[in-house]
Amino acid sequence: MANILRYKFQILIIVLLITVTIFIFIIEAYDAPLYLFGALPIISLPFLYLAWMWESKVKNTEEKEGESRKLTLLILESSPAAILFVKKHRVIWASKSIKDILGWPLEKWLNEENTSFSYPSKEEFERVENDIIYKDIARKGRVSYEYSYLHKDGHIVPVVVKMQAVDKADLDRGFIFSIMDNTERKKIEEQINRLNEDLEKNIEVRTKELAEKIKELERFKDVTVDRELRMKELRDEIAKLKKKD
Repeated sequence: MANILRYKFQILIIVLLITVTIFIFIIEAYDAPLYLFGALPIISLPFLYLAWMWESKVKNTEEKEGESRKLTLLILESSPAAILFVKKHRVIWASKSIKDILGWPLEKWLNEENTSFSYPSKEEFERVENDIIYKDIARKGRVSYEYSYLHKDGHIVPVVVKMQAVDKADLDRGFIFSIMDNTERKKIEEQINRLNEDLEKNIEVRTKELAEKIKELERFKDVTVDRELRMKELRDEIAKLKKKD
């Protein structure tokens, strides 16, 4: 917007100069009275007024755009996710939070020819960058996936990566990366998995214990029924003997 207003301002000044030049040429050509030169301020006044208005708008627009850029940078820097602009494998801009997540200083991200230092190996960098990122983003324009990057101190950091191509049809224009630390979620998932495994083991143990209890009850029932039957038979025999007597 500011560039458009500045362009209009420049055109206005050129038109003003041309108008004044033509006016002076007419006065000189027709040998007009010199007092007509007094009309120059009157002729110039509308142009000067418009020039002043447009110049004021240019300043206001530049101030607003400057404030908007500052606010945008503040939002990006305040984001828990690291934001990077990558062009032809090279980081052009990165938010400071990238150091909090992966440990590598911001200067290294900006000065290296590519981001291979943040991968477990050069081969992995080639595989992910060429076989996954470029192919997926060329097809979809926007991708999201889980990955593990190499921290500066050597340990692996699980992250969630979201990536948007500036222009899907021209990948050389670059990508916007968003990298979110996924360590805590992974820990919680592992804890939940362990709890589920423990729960399954406990259920299995309890099921076996319950099955043993049921078998014991069935054995006890069988023994009890047999004993009752034998006692009944004895009572019947005793009753028969008593009748014979």
